[in-house]
Amino acid sequence: MWSFQLVATLAGAALLAPGAVRRPTHAPPTVNVEATDYGFSMPATLPAGPTTFRLVNRGREAHHLMLVRLAPGHSAADYVHALKQGGPPPSWAAAAGGPNAVDPGGTSLETTVRLDAGRYAAVCVIPGPDGVPHAMKGMYHDLVVTPAATAVARAAAPADTVTLYDYGFRTSRAPRAGVERVLVRNAGTQAHELAIARLLPGKTAGDVAKWAEKMAGPPPAHFVGGVSPLAAHGENELTLALTPGRYALLCFVPDAADGKPHVAHGMMHELEVR
Repeated sequence: MWSFQLVATLAGAALLAPGAVRRPTHAPPTVNVEATDYGFSMPATLPAGPTTFRLVNRGREAHHLMLVRLAPGHSAADYVHALKQGGPPPSWAAAAGGPNAVDPGGTSLETTVRLDAGRYAAVCVIPGPDGVPHAMKGMYHDLVVTPAATAVARAAAPADTVTLYDYGFRTSRAPRAGVERVLVRNAGTQAHELAIARLLPGKTAGDVAKWAEKMAGPPPAHFVGGVSPLAAHGENELTLALTPGRYALLCFVPDAADGKPHVAHGMMHELEVR
């Protein structure tokens, strides 16, 4: 989400200790990342391969974990510096996803990213009440992904998909209450994200989009995670663990042509989880 200013340059479960890595049989390792105002507690290095991220928000503002693959010779600080300059996205950075925004005190849905060896920036570009994106307050972290020592077993691919396109969401079937894995795929021509919000009674996706323009007062929904911005053709896997209710799917990434958030182009969708 959230990227509506800054990403313009980029066109409850039981918890483990911060940074702990769990390796269940036949599943990717799970990395717990703690977000605060304004920083991340997470590993500095991880092995290559599918990796599941769970974001625990210890802050007083909403946060997400946006992973950005960097070309050799660049760092997270370089990326944030490029964001401050505005303009088109740096050619040496590619949005790779990660767990999307979650409310203060909340834990995100689990998001699985296939990490390739190399350098990444982990950033939060959600703006605070003052309009300043969190990355510009120091909320960024360098991540080095090393070649895997052994082959990593892959879990079977999810049968269900959520497809992001210019400008909308398409689901292979309506999500159901409970736990299920889905593949989130960006079939668009530019970066998109999947922000999932459980709507408060009487509220709509449009209300969330309007609130996000200034982020004044409490939001009309509870943000539960999703997939942070993905470059075109990118994929993440998402473990949905939804309770019954009405939800909004939204994309706040700015459009490459006019800079308006994609929700302004109609990229929002409501669905009922039963």
